[in-house]
Amino acid sequence: ICETCQSAEATFNCVTCTGDHGWCRPCLIRSHQSLPFHKIQFWNNMCFHDVTLSELGFIWYLGHGGEPCPSHGASEMNGHQDERVDDVTEAGSSPHDTTPITVVHSSGVFTHVVSWCHCLGSNPQHLQLLRAGLFPASSTWPRTAFTFEVLDHFLIDALECKTSARSFYEKLTHLTNNTFPDTVPDRYHELMRVSRLWRDLKNRKWFGFGHDTESGPGPGDLALFCPSCPQPGINMPLHWKQKYERQVGYYYLWLIMKRFVVDGNFTAQHMNMRQPKLDIFLSDGLGGYMVAEREYQAHLASATESRERSTCSNHRAVNAANTNRSNLRATGVGATACTRHGCFIPHCIVDFQKGERQVLFNILLINRVDDKITSSHMNIDYSICNAIKHAGETIDNSLVIYDVGCQWSLHFAERVSNYYNLTLPDNTEIVAAVGKFHLSAHKLAFKTLLQKYKRANKGIDDTKVPFEELTSSLEVSKVSSWEKDETQAMEQRGEHLDIYQLKIDKAPTMAEIRLKLTETEYADTGKCGSISWLINGIHLEDAQYVTISHIRKLPKDASAAQKAVVEEKRQKLAARISQFHEVADAMTEGIEVDAGTEHMDDTRFCAADMEEEAREAEDTEVASEETSEEVAAEAMGIWMPSSIPHPDALALGLGALQAEELHLRQGHANDCLEKLRQVLGHKAIIYRQHFRSADSTWAGTRSKQEANHCRIKIGKCVRSYQRARNAMQRLGADEDTLKNVYQEIQPSQLSVDQEVTEENRYGQGSDRLAWFWRVNNGHDSHEDAWMDEFYRVNWLKAKARWQRWEEELSLVRYEMGWTVSWFRYKKEGWERRFHKATKDGHRAYAQRQVLLWERFLLDGENSFKDKMIVVT
Repeated sequence: ICETCQSAEATFNCVTCTGDHGWCRPCLIRSHQSLPFHKIQFWNNMCFHDVTLSELGFIWYLGHGGEPCPSHGASEMNGHQDERVDDVTEAGSSPHDTTPITVVHSSGVFTHVVSWCHCLGSNPQHLQLLRAGLFPASSTWPRTAFTFEVLDHFLIDALECKTSARSFYEKLTHLTNNTFPDTVPDRYHELMRVSRLWRDLKNRKWFGFGHDTESGPGPGDLALFCPSCPQPGINMPLHWKQKYERQVGYYYLWLIMKRFVVDGNFTAQHMNMRQPKLDIFLSDGLGGYMVAEREYQAHLASATESRERSTCSNHRAVNAANTNRSNLRATGVGATACTRHGCFIPHCIVDFQKGERQVLFNILLINRVDDKITSSHMNIDYSICNAIKHAGETIDNSLVIYDVGCQWSLHFAERVSNYYNLTLPDNTEIVAAVGKFHLSAHKLAFKTLLQKYKRANKGIDDTKVPFEELTSSLEVSKVSSWEKDETQAMEQRGEHLDIYQLKIDKAPTMAEIRLKLTETEYADTGKCGSISWLINGIHLEDAQYVTISHIRKLPKDASAAQKAVVEEKRQKLAARISQFHEVADAMTEGIEVDAGTEHMDDTRFCAADMEEEAREAEDTEVASEETSEEVAAEAMGIWMPSSIPHPDALALGLGALQAEELHLRQGHANDCLEKLRQVLGHKAIIYRQHFRSADSTWAGTRSKQEANHCRIKIGKCVRSYQRARNAMQRLGADEDTLKNVYQEIQPSQLSVDQEVTEENRYGQGSDRLAWFWRVNNGHDSHEDAWMDEFYRVNWLKAKARWQRWEEELSLVRYEMGWTVSWFRYKKEGWERRFHKATKDGHRAYAQRQVLLWERFLLDGENSFKDKMIVVT
């Protein structure tokens, strides 16, 4: 029984309504008069099957709250739909003056019979549809309409889910009839057209052009710019220079600066259209971020591209500019964004035709066409000029960060002056830089101001205390001299910034120390030849490692000749060790000492040899069959002064020999670190150039072999350094030297992927290279010239890190104030529109926008309370 009238049989059910319901046909239509997009099922005494409201006689009346228009056809309509629903035949016949319309909704595609309003002064049909929440596909004789809801859904799906229009409409057809989707009317082309109109109208309404009808939008007026960047007259006073100069002094020149980052996207390609004239612009150059097509094409037509190759190392963006792609209208897009927050600048996105041609970028920033210019930067120049002009003409200083900034900036001023279509505000000063935005593969993530505020405070905590501790440990006169150098470098810049680089020769090698010690060895120890003997012992330790390496390289099925070669090496090494120990007896004057030191390699640095270790035991056994129970030469302990503890050596009168060995071990450690840096640098070159540019399997395999060879050399250098350092410990080296100069090497410090190959990576403000990149010699006192230089550079860099975080914190606090002021500017703008509005709808919408921006304003003030700085 029908749940509404309680008399007729309930043969209809709605699957969209919540709960279990049953209606007769008149009650069903009456209850769904305001629910035209619900899906209905009919019980045929055997099962439910789908029917539409239109098939049941539903008529959508416009203009009178679901009731028929009283001014037209009242006698034929019998006044009300529920009174005449029984008279509608099952064939779906409709009253006079109705129109079948296909309506696309977020839950499917529906066909409804629409009855228009014919009252005196009634709106045209397309406006009646708009008042009903339906966007007509035609304004003259509408037969298709889209609900506002489905257009909003399509916009969100396209932005967040990257859904194409075809996929979105296919989804709607399957929601309508999943079994026979081909029976659903195809309105894909109408969706493409209407969705563009919808977005354009929404943009114009959001930016107040539904209220400000006296003037249309200008270039970029339908796009938002960054609220946290300084914009005179918007989020800061229009005449700001004197106010900021009084508050922060000369510092305002750095604080108030336009900061831009420029880059291209070569995956955003656009193919040539068969009929370009059918591509109609709704707001060419006004809709937001793209430049005006007519002016842009005029610039391209007058600009001449030169076949110029970039001089930048390993940069392919410019070199790829000459690639011919005839099937593409645009090979990508280029854009300018604010550096600190990643917000695109309105009216600054350009199409690429052949890579990053910088002249095009200039057009984005200017608006005149005349002379031709020969350049390879035609795209980028256009964008940068528009960006500089958009972001406040009263700000003279601009920082432009571009991945080929070194190449782009060479003749930028000349191109602007020679090309009439490129203009810049007067007194513009541009600082070009190659930044981390591109060098880090665009991994830079957007940081909210609160996150930046916390990060800056943490950076200050991490850098200020170490800098103060370092300063307190240094001589005041030296610090004062370094401060003068720093001040001069900040004022004059250029080559004066080289103060942050080492300016002295590298640390002394073992050969240099050997020469120095040999000159005084008799005076120090009373013996001649002790230095040569100690050097020989260090070389023997290295020779043992070389022999082990030869043994590991023996194949499993080594021939007799191969085994004989290894055995000869062992015998020669054993003879050298025996001779060395004979000299040791003379050097120690017959003092009985313990057995020599057997050095054990650290397995963490033997990764490159792991493939050989599986067969090492077998090979060693086979190769040493003839040695019986004798100790193999590579396993013999070599006695040196470091073989006995330092206190025992002093008691035995061997202190002088240990002192000489300590100096030689320091030189040996310096040699190892120098070789380690060279090998790591070679490895970095392989990763930077060969791996990235390998164009064949052979080249890639060859590069891998070279990289593995470097790994073996790195392991050898580290193990040799470890032997030298362990010997220095036994020789009584002071803890300060071992802790600060000759530190332990960890496997994680041997990676060059970030420390060397990506030296400009993002996020290294509190980071440091591995210690052996910064320290490369030992020292006995801080009076050494090299150590003075080392401490000078480290002090300057430590101070620079701390000051960087101080500047970051100050800038973030001002950005907080600019953001809050930007929200206030938007709120006040809608308040003005509210007071000027004469229509109730305009006033209501303006008040809604006032409440929206007021909420942003309050959230900003609460979040940035006691943090932000506001200059009024």
